[in-house]
Amino acid sequence: MDSHDCPLLPVGVRFKPTDPQLLQYLHWKIHGQPYFKRAVLDCDLYGEMEPWEIWLRFGGIDGEHLYFFTKLKRSTNNSGRLSAHINRKVGLANGTWSGENSASPIFATKTDNTIIGYCKRFRYENVQLPERHGEWIMHEYSLHQDSIQQAVDLDYVLCRFKKNERLKRKLQKDLEEQQHSKRRMTT
Repeated sequence: MDSHDCPLLPVGVRFKPTDPQLLQYLHWKIHGQPYFKRAVLDCDLYGEMEPWEIWLRFGGIDGEHLYFFTKLKRSTNNSGRLSAHINRKVGLANGTWSGENSASPIFATKTDNTIIGYCKRFRYENVQLPERHGEWIMHEYSLHQDSIQQAVDLDYVLCRFKKNERLKRKLQKDLEEQQHSKRRMTT
């Protein structure tokens, strides 16, 4: 049975982790330690599936988040060597995850200023599909260098993935304004 064939969490349980808790899950993943696998799933968010296909496959619910481990994909340079640049293309329709900010540090606690990782916000962009452009938001969590020593697999990040509700509200507001303007013009 695939993970998308059964509910992610038992009925009545909500997964609302803090940023430091998400980094703990990532730490467990890259160090090969056990974790609750139905809370954070494996999915290639930089692969051939479109964001809406991922959302449907894993039972996304509007207003809530899905959490995934995904591997970063490094681009290659002209000599065929891996570069520092990360390829964030998604799907087969020329979409990409576009960074909206620089990585924000995540601290161990409110009183401990030790940086344990970073969070960066991305938005799905695809000008060829204007109805989908900006429809998805993803926060990508990565560990600080000090936390990845002796890791089994360094290329993983943890992503929090959701529909962009703000865009949905903006589109609804724009539609209502257009209808209101048309009514004024006809009267």
